[in-house]
Amino acid sequence: MIFGSLSTAHDRLLKATLQGLGYRADHLATPTRRDFQTGREYCTAGQCNPVYFVTGALINYLTRLRDEEGVAPERIVADYVFVTVGSCGPCRFGMYEAQYRAALHKAGFDGFRVITFDKKAGGDGHDPGAVGDGFETNLRLYRALLNGLFAADVLNAVFHQMRPYAVDSESVDAVLEECLTECETILRDKSYEAHPGWMTRLLRPLTPLGSAEDLAQFLGQLRDSDYVRMLSRCRSIIERNIKVDRLRAKPVVKITGEFWAQTTEGDGNFRMFQFLESEGAEVRVEPIAAWIDYMRHNLHGVARDRRVVAVDRIPAGPLQPLRRLGAWTRFLFQDRLLRLTGWLMHREYDRLRAAIGGTVPPLTGQLQLERIGNPYYHSRIMGGEGYLEIAKNIHAFHHRQAHMTLSLKPFGCMPSTQSDGAQAAVLSRYPEMNFLPIETAGDGELNAYSRVQMSLSEAKTQSRDELRQALHECNLSLETVQAYVVRHPHLGDPFHPIPEHPGVIGRGANFIRHVARLMARDPGWKEQQRVNTGILADKA
Repeated sequence: MIFGSLSTAHDRLLKATLQGLGYRADHLATPTRRDFQTGREYCTAGQCNPVYFVTGALINYLTRLRDEEGVAPERIVADYVFVTVGSCGPCRFGMYEAQYRAALHKAGFDGFRVITFDKKAGGDGHDPGAVGDGFETNLRLYRALLNGLFAADVLNAVFHQMRPYAVDSESVDAVLEECLTECETILRDKSYEAHPGWMTRLLRPLTPLGSAEDLAQFLGQLRDSDYVRMLSRCRSIIERNIKVDRLRAKPVVKITGEFWAQTTEGDGNFRMFQFLESEGAEVRVEPIAAWIDYMRHNLHGVARDRRVVAVDRIPAGPLQPLRRLGAWTRFLFQDRLLRLTGWLMHREYDRLRAAIGGTVPPLTGQLQLERIGNPYYHSRIMGGEGYLEIAKNIHAFHHRQAHMTLSLKPFGCMPSTQSDGAQAAVLSRYPEMNFLPIETAGDGELNAYSRVQMSLSEAKTQSRDELRQALHECNLSLETVQAYVVRHPHLGDPFHPIPEHPGVIGRGANFIRHVARLMARDPGWKEQQRVNTGILADKA
């Protein structure tokens, strides 16, 4: 089973999860410009660049199997399958399956299987009754994959937080590798089975789940602590190896945009995360969990539509009130089930956040985002990220979460282009907002870097001003704060909680205010300062 390409952490943890479930799995390497050229060669013209990058990476992977490892094309077609996700609406993501098949045919791999998971239960060409095409799809699989995705989300967020402030920046990647290796081992060795007991079998008819095993999987998730222990081990690894210096003015850049472009870490988005960090920024990448929660939230609207249609179709007659009541009852049941699913998602994400220090922001509620974005981008316009790009930008601005918002999208992405048009209204309403959209392609990265640097310079100025203002308001010098931190080494712990102060974005400015409060409550420090003041006075 071949899949890809998300971030490195997502790909590796999903591979380990699938291996733990008993599948032979491998992920594509992070797509490169060479993969892009291969994709352009075999795909039709006019596609957005994710299809070029991923198709090229897949064809190059299979070509290496054939030419370098000597695997016969017939065996490749028989023993390998590519698993991906799809979409619908104006997003061409839903057309990828056809592009993959056509390109594989041209490259000499005719008949190679492509399985698509999407909102249409299997993608074009897959009968819902045979959605797996030999791949077993059940709650056990979905639960395992979601847990792996959420764990990778949290790991990525933690390392993006730490990397700009690490005292030894070169050690960060080695620590990340150690954490990923630890997680892979745990996920491969973990048992994913759930054995239903008599109580589970008794309760199953009262639920919408199809089997007692599915109910056992659901209840098992509530008790499962393996993922919490896994990330707790990662926390211990990080605490042993990394110390941070938060007394640095680092602009915070929030990443939004099209799903693939804001997730991949290679040439597909111009290696933008590495570039931003090399320019001195702290990057905040959106978790995949937020996109999954968005798709879940959209099902509330689908349920409401079905209820309206069902009520309108009820003919007049003596049974009309009962039938209307039945339609409303079905709707309320579906709606509450979706709410329960959302609660469980947020609960599990919060458990993982807490296990690795609690410094990762929680998932923002989708109802809140929908209400924020709807005046500018109607929440029922589907495809791609929908209202999320607009809503996340406004939410970050109102809640002072970032100095700059960078929206990454493939060249010609229709839903994201629609969002950019709506962003014009947002920027006219909030002219002080620092928002920059960047279209990614197989070339043009120097132009993109130049545009990012211009917006980033404004964010850097704002972060430096915040730091100076914090020192001024607290009546402290940077040297004094540094001296206090040296005397209290726990302040260099990457997981030391730093309260966020109203209107303050930068981690350094928040840290100075936090240290100032600690100083005010520290009698030993006050005494030391009085002694130092007396010594200076005597010398004078």
